[in-house]
Amino acid sequence: MSQTAQTPNRSSFPAVVAILGVFLIFYFVIDATYLRNPGGSEQEAAVERPSLAEHLGQEADTLSNYQVIDAASGKVRLPIDRAMELVVSENAK
Repeated sequence: MSQTAQTPNRSSFPAVVAILGVFLIFYFVIDATYLRNPGGSEQEAAVERPSLAEHLGQEADTLSNYQVIDAASGKVRLPIDRAMELVVSENAK
């Protein structure tokens, strides 16, 4: 009365093909949305970025010179040293 259990003889080939297909679809979606940037390098090359020395020079100029920002409303930019002096004198009262 001993019966042997028979397992169905199924091939794992369709499962492997399905898994590979899902990975390929995932790759193509990622490739189309994130990896490809048509004309991206051309756009980045067109943007001029100042050198560090130019940037530091502009910042030093901004911090050390007077500039009228909005004449109608009376807004001006003060040098940082003068602005600190005014804040200290206003708070000392």
